[in-house]
Amino acid sequence: MYHSNIMKELNNETGEELSELKYAWYKEGRYSINIMSYLTLGSGKANQTEIEEEWIVEPGEYNHLTINSSTQKYIQADAQMKPYYQILEKINQATKVLKLSLNEDKSINEVTNKDEILEKWEVIKKDLYFLELIKDGYRTFISIYDKEFGNIDDNIKHNLLFQIMFYPLPWFSGEESSDKIPERVVLSTLFPGERLRYSSEYKILKTEKGYKVELVGKAKNPSGDFETIYKKNYQRTLGTSLQYKYHIEGEYWYNEDSVLSEVLFHIKEELNEKMFYVCRYHIKLNEH
Repeated sequence: MYHSNIMKELNNETGEELSELKYAWYKEGRYSINIMSYLTLGSGKANQTEIEEEWIVEPGEYNHLTINSSTQKYIQADAQMKPYYQILEKINQATKVLKLSLNEDKSINEVTNKDEILEKWEVIKKDLYFLELIKDGYRTFISIYDKEFGNIDDNIKHNLLFQIMFYPLPWFSGEESSDKIPERVVLSTLFPGERLRYSSEYKILKTEKGYKVELVGKAKNPSGDFETIYKKNYQRTLGTSLQYKYHIEGEYWYNEDSVLSEVLFHIKEELNEKMFYVCRYHIKLNEH
């Protein structure tokens, strides 16, 4: 268990070696993001998706920054989902420029340009109304995002990509001896709209080129939290009981200047052996 060994790790590394890790967003960084996911459908088939995008992270005042994101590029995707991805591309235009304030542990505090984003979304929503009249599925899809924009602070905080990029470590807020990371809340993929709690543990290592942080985590929700939804949506198709699991593994690399240089993060959300979701996030600082 990482949390019980943190002090051992810190004792193994000299205080001077680790004290140099003063992580902060003080330099502009251009990050390439690759997201690969695999979702079983409970029928022996599966959907595999690969997406690429780029973020330019611009630091502002203390613990404030701006993210300028590129249009997502679909490397691999289900052809039947293509119309929805095209709608999503338009929806994402509203948050192409995202301004955030951070907490001391570098997790997200709030979205500071909410009014600007909501104004853009209202314009985009009017343009999408044509598609709502064509298909009920489009209307439902757009409606889900409309609700999310109405609660953008929480939805950004609970979005896994943003949680990964802005992961809170006690070390970053000056709690070098802390052996716990507060429980986090993230949106479930297999139970859309539902939130799950997970705990995580970490250790810091000194490397030749800087620092490495390793972490693991798992869900705190008992399976019973989702039992009713599972019986309604999945049990007849899958023909077996709910055996819910959620697991994360992450590796972060920081260069000698304490700048985040690379992240490799895996998650697996599992209902049972017949239906599960696996996702890999690979985030890398572009040096040039």
